[in-house]
Amino acid sequence: MTFSVGYLSQGKLFLKTPDAPVQEIESQFGREVQERTLRIQKNKAWKDQGLRSMMMPPGMLKQLEQQPEATVNVAISSLCPLSKEKLLYALETPDMGGIFAFDPAQDREDRLFHNAEFRVSHLDFSDHHQLIACTTTYRTEIANIATMPIDGARPRDITEGDSLDLSPRWLPGNEKALVFQSAGLARNVEGFVCDRAPFTIEKLDFVRQEVTTLAEDPKADLLSPQIGRDGLLYYIRRPYEARRKSFSVGQMLKDILMIPVRLAHAIFQWLSFFSWKYTGKPLMNAGTGQKVEAKAMKAWGEWITPEMMRDRRFGDADAPSLVPRTWQLMRQGTQGSPELLAEGVLDYDLAEDGTIVYTNGSAIYAIAPNATTSRLFVGNLIESVMIL
Repeated sequence: MTFSVGYLSQGKLFLKTPDAPVQEIESQFGREVQERTLRIQKNKAWKDQGLRSMMMPPGMLKQLEQQPEATVNVAISSLCPLSKEKLLYALETPDMGGIFAFDPAQDREDRLFHNAEFRVSHLDFSDHHQLIACTTTYRTEIANIATMPIDGARPRDITEGDSLDLSPRWLPGNEKALVFQSAGLARNVEGFVCDRAPFTIEKLDFVRQEVTTLAEDPKADLLSPQIGRDGLLYYIRRPYEARRKSFSVGQMLKDILMIPVRLAHAIFQWLSFFSWKYTGKPLMNAGTGQKVEAKAMKAWGEWITPEMMRDRRFGDADAPSLVPRTWQLMRQGTQGSPELLAEGVLDYDLAEDGTIVYTNGSAIYAIAPNATTSRLFVGNLIESVMIL
């Protein structure tokens, strides 16, 4: 391994440099948010003791008081290199999101932008244009492509519409253009998103001010597009599944039978929310003193549960794929059929020399320019990977 790799796992950032162990990078801003939240929880805890004593049995109240304080969820959602010495990452909390620059050598974090209006993800920096491309996601569930100067005030949307525009990547060289994935949204009469179209791959040309479709498949989502220095298009292809399901009498009867179970679950969740709201502590692990670990991960809008992980196991025995074989890394030119490069691919990145680095969720692999594949190292619940 002759290059550095960064990857995200459960909202945490890890770096792997040549001839060095994996290192976790913690955001100072995220740590300060968690510490401030804990202080607020402690300051108001005494005010809620009387209300909790009226709403909860004494045994449950005692269990809650024995638990450690809960922390606010702070997650790093995207990563990209800024220079040979620095990197960029997007950070999310329940109330805000922002973009930060980090210097590993000096262990220094600089805040470039943060706000509470939208979430920022899918960062990509162009050194030639000195622009950050990113995705801005709003509460209406739409997502736009945006750009921000490295010394700018905030990202500015450059796409619009009732759609999901995600994962922008600058084209190599001096051409001011980028590729991204896009899918239209369908809403019901109340205005809520009820379905979406398959993701297609689009190219945005800043000079011509036009968007053209590079690849589409009505039966598949085409994800995470990149143009290599060889001029070829790379992307992940997975089967498309519509949210709307056909009516089934059997499923309707099953739903009726499950009403008591779901009602009991809803009541428990209400009590759990009440506990979290006023104590910052969940009910699930009350009195056990054990930390509840995340056992699921989200990849490209799809939740991957432990049951799904067990069903999809293939590949190395100590690093099975967490996504099915139908998640395929493809390569294609402007003419001709797509070429299959690897199966069970959750995320990938391209190096300048043509090397491809990808992850199946459990390990990170490299495909050399001569098409030989090697495993770099094993990880845990790897959500995305980036060459630094």
